Amino acid sequence: MSIACIKKSSRSRFVLQLSAMSIALLSAQSQASDLSYLQGLLAATPAGGWVNASTNSFASSWAVNGQGGLPATSHTNPGTVIAAWSSFAWDSTNHSLLLWGGGHATYKGNEMYVWDASNGKWGRGSLPSRIEQYGNTGTYLVVDDAAPQSSHTYDNNMYLPKNNMFLTFGGASYNAGVAGFEVRDGNGGIKRAGPWMWDPTKADPTKVGGTTGSGYLPSSVGGEMWTNRQGQWTGTEPWNPSRGYVWNVTAYAEENGQDVVYLSPQYQSTGFPDLFRYAVGDVRNGGLDSWQKVGVTANAYASGGVATIDTTHNLFIRTSPLPGQQADLSVWNLNNNNPSNPNANKDIAIKLVNEDGTQFSLTDNFGMDYDGTRNKVYLWSGDPSTVWETEASYDSNGVLKGEWTVVKRTSASGPHPNGNFANGVYGKWHFVEELGAFVALDEFNFSNNTGGNVWLYKPFAAVVPEPGRLALALMGLGVLMLRMRRKQA
Repeated sequence: MSIACIKKSSRSRFVLQLSAMSIALLSAQSQASDLSYLQGLLAATPAGGWVNASTNSFASSWAVNGQGGLPATSHTNPGTVIAAWSSFAWDSTNHSLLLWGGGHATYKGNEMYVWDASNGKWGRGSLPSRIEQYGNTGTYLVVDDAAPQSSHTYDNNMYLPKNNMFLTFGGASYNAGVAGFEVRDGNGGIKRAGPWMWDPTKADPTKVGGTTGSGYLPSSVGGEMWTNRQGQWTGTEPWNPSRGYVWNVTAYAEENGQDVVYLSPQYQSTGFPDLFRYAVGDVRNGGLDSWQKVGVTANAYASGGVATIDTTHNLFIRTSPLPGQQADLSVWNLNNNNPSNPNANKDIAIKLVNEDGTQFSLTDNFGMDYDGTRNKVYLWSGDPSTVWETEASYDSNGVLKGEWTVVKRTSASGPHPNGNFANGVYGKWHFVEELGAFVALDEFNFSNNTGGNVWLYKPFAAVVPEPGRLALALMGLGVLMLRMRRKQA
């Protein structure tokens, strides 16, 4: 082959590669357009400020009795999904907020709520399942065992982007407060169930989450949206049935292209949480999950709290907010995960102090998440005017310090969420990487069925470039490289 032919072939390959890159970038830009509404709000919001992103009320998405909602009896106000020790998940694929909860002596509906980031509107992903009392006990089961009982969710809801699934470990379920999900065992008894996954691609406000006939209207069609993952894993579950997901904390990580959930649940009634790794298989194609116990606690004594992962330093961070304990935060280095000998990976106690050196007052009302663009951990107690930030601190030898400084950030805007949660923020505060901002819910007001609005918080510091500008910059770079190659040819 001649040199000219080689050059022509190389140029052709480069043009094809550049075209593929441009198509991919334009595709990414198109997907990012779903966030243009929120990006516009953030652009007009000062750093350190809040903005209300909701364009309708949460209550407007509820189903009334004639539409397949719950009969008008006790424990039927869906506002409790927000108020009762709850959490949401941010769906980064479909750009939506997924809210599911209720539970214990509060709300018995198990419907899914979906907030659309493209227009700021609340909608419904499903209708509630009908439940029935099990014998003379306080336990209520879903009639078809094809969907989970409503539960307090604490910090137990999350989104799995590789599988495009919502995941919940539940918590205190309706109405007995059992620490986990249950279904019938086929022999006249009941057995553990879950975790459960909900499929966003099957969302339909007119369908029940389970099977046809399982709703409060017998005519309601079933969407078969839920999957019970109990037992769908390899090996033995390192999980004692006496443990539950009450006061459990979770954080998501993608590892080797796989959805991975780290969780730290306490021994029921003991308060000592260990560290587990739950790796999720390819759910839609019959893949199996796996459980590993990868660490133990030496310092964390917690009745509640939340968790996040510092992806820069690969640290699992959970709050341990009981007064008088030796740790405000308990931190595991995930590089030290040790399934064969979990006792070799113990948590590190972290005390939080204010800038003046005084003790920071951490409670289990706080929500917490990590902002990888700024390498900071942000805490929000529900106080509408204040957000707190901290970060991992190391000494000159690269050893993690046992004391981190917390910086108070007073709001730079007038509008604030109604965030004084009586039952804690828990998982209602999340950093959204594609926005470079935090998403939060405000409290629900039962006196007039208002609240439950979605708010954005824009942290102080530089904001990540908008995807559209980044795409144009990269395409411009590609054109420049093409011209240079033509000159060389």
